[in-house]
Amino acid sequence: MSDLTDRFLRYTRINTASDSSSSASPSTDRQIKFLRVLEDELMELGMDDIELDEKGTLYASLPGDGYGDTVIGLLAHVDTSPEAPGENVNPVLHHNWDGNPIELCDGVVIDPSDTTDMLRYVGNTIITSDGTTLLGADDKAGVAIIMKILRTLISDGGIPRPPLRIAFTTDEEVGRGMDNFDTERFGADFAYTIDGGSVGKVDIQTFNAWSANWNVKGREVHPGSAKGIMVNAVRVLADIVGSIVSEEMPENSSGDEGYHYPLSISSVTSEGDLKMILRDFTSEGMESRIETMKSLEKWIQVKYPRAEISLELSEQYRNPGEILREDKRAVEFALRGTKAAGLEPEESSIRGGTDGSRLSFMGIPTVNLPTGGELFHSRKEWVAVKGLELSYRIVLETLGIWGSE
Repeated sequence: MSDLTDRFLRYTRINTASDSSSSASPSTDRQIKFLRVLEDELMELGMDDIELDEKGTLYASLPGDGYGDTVIGLLAHVDTSPEAPGENVNPVLHHNWDGNPIELCDGVVIDPSDTTDMLRYVGNTIITSDGTTLLGADDKAGVAIIMKILRTLISDGGIPRPPLRIAFTTDEEVGRGMDNFDTERFGADFAYTIDGGSVGKVDIQTFNAWSANWNVKGREVHPGSAKGIMVNAVRVLADIVGSIVSEEMPENSSGDEGYHYPLSISSVTSEGDLKMILRDFTSEGMESRIETMKSLEKWIQVKYPRAEISLELSEQYRNPGEILREDKRAVEFALRGTKAAGLEPEESSIRGGTDGSRLSFMGIPTVNLPTGGELFHSRKEWVAVKGLELSYRIVLETLGIWGSE
């Protein structure tokens, strides 16, 4: 195995799942444990300005080679999604993959027809979990690629490079990766998140994202004498979900279409909560979705006048595309770096978000670069060894352009 693959496999075995129900920062101690591993490895490499702050961000620096003076940041998040099990990850290597569905344990099958990029890696090695957990390529792949990049640049002083700032963040999967991020401490002029997707794509847009959290207070009474008295919060919340047009759900949308996504319901008769997220690529589309939620709140209150219904709407992140249009160097250099790595570059959009979505609006325009995998947040998650290597080459070539120009 290559050093990059070996590093990635080692990282995946460390459970770093975040926890949306926790108010701590970071939300889980296991993320800090992994950051300390990375801190030690950065010290062994001889990196400068290494600091792990109390809120769970690990910073480091690498001076430039004396040519390019624009400071470039590289970021990856250490947490994995809490949507699938993350304990006791057992990565499996499928060598010389023949293009057929990959059968894992517990009846988990990865069908290439369900994942747009997989068939490009026929004959290569695919890495998955054993089917009982997610793999953690989102974003242990990004972490491994950055660490490999640093080792390469330090060991080979002949490769042009700009001054680099590195940040490993926590709680990106629960929308809090930038909550305590110190942009002044980071000190980058532009940045790249290395966070998932198909190699060849340069992600310049993400969704605009809001959360919509509902709370319903009903009235509990024995069902035998409930007529005219009971107010069932379960039924009210189910009616809210049922009022959303099915075409506006994520399972029925693709491309540049947004959605309303009911994430979870927790309820008994007397009280319940519904968590939803709203996604749209345009500001106008997001405003329309917000108005839809407000109108739905009014209608449900009319329909259930004896229930107490509250809706809390909150912005999570915004589409960085409008920021990246103002100075296109970060995008253009990434496209050139992708071409130099032997791929046909393509500007693309993420049907999701990254730390760069918020970071761009905090003053550091940030582009996302891929890691060569798909089906993240699930037990079917996979990454290709060739994809990892190509992603590494793209980042290295892009930094070389910054360093020489």
